[in-house]
Amino acid sequence: MSTTRRAFLIATGATGLLRATFGDAAQPSARTWVIDRELPQSRVVVRHAALTGARIASLTGDAGWLWIERLSSSRAISGLTRFADAFVLMQLGAEIGMRATRHRGWEEGAVLWTLERG
Repeated sequence: MSTTRRAFLIATGATGLLRATFGDAAQPSARTWVIDRELPQSRVVVRHAALTGARIASLTGDAGWLWIERLSSSRAISGLTRFADAFVLMQLGAEIGMRATRHRGWEEGAVLWTLERG
């Protein structure tokens, strides 16, 4: 399935989210993006993250391991993952006082979410 950038943004209504999350492309982002590259929507998010200099963490296995190894010290994390992985990461973030927001879900089990420190 091929999803164009424009079709993805229109279908998800995420234009405001992406702009607010990525902001000015000239400044490096402190946000880390967790991406499940098997999801067709991930290509758009990876492109935007690369433009802003955001860190990208590919979720290829255990979400808990990724949290311990790379994410637990981050101040702001966003992700496009399957619901189960998003749930695990949101629970781990909540344990250290991060605020979780689920933005959008898709039929394929994908969810767009954010975690931010208060």
